[in-house]
Amino acid sequence: MCSILRILMLSAIFVVTGGGVVLGDEAPITGTVKAVDATKKILTVEAAAKGKTRQVEIDIKPETKIVRFARTADGKGFGEQPATLEDIRPGWTVTVKTQHQGDREVAETVRVVHER
Repeated sequence: MCSILRILMLSAIFVVTGGGVVLGDEAPITGTVKAVDATKKILTVEAAAKGKTRQVEIDIKPETKIVRFARTADGKGFGEQPATLEDIRPGWTVTVKTQHQGDREVAETVRVVHER
């Protein structure tokens, strides 16, 4: 009887805490930049998941880290370099780590993966 109670308690903890699984809202969003609104600080990304395509508007905050990969100063490799929202162009591929706040996606980190 005690082991059944223990299993039920552990199951309840797993469900309440999400079992350590990243929820959909907190998973990185990877896709093609469709629009950049530097005035409103919004990045629109077309992302594909589970066979469906959707456009996601992502709020960019002053504390959002934006980086792109560029050739290092010695020209021998690539490294992460700081960028701004104004640097990002439609058609580029980005990966955005977000947090869901209310009904909005808010960017923590934007990484430019591929520039076209």
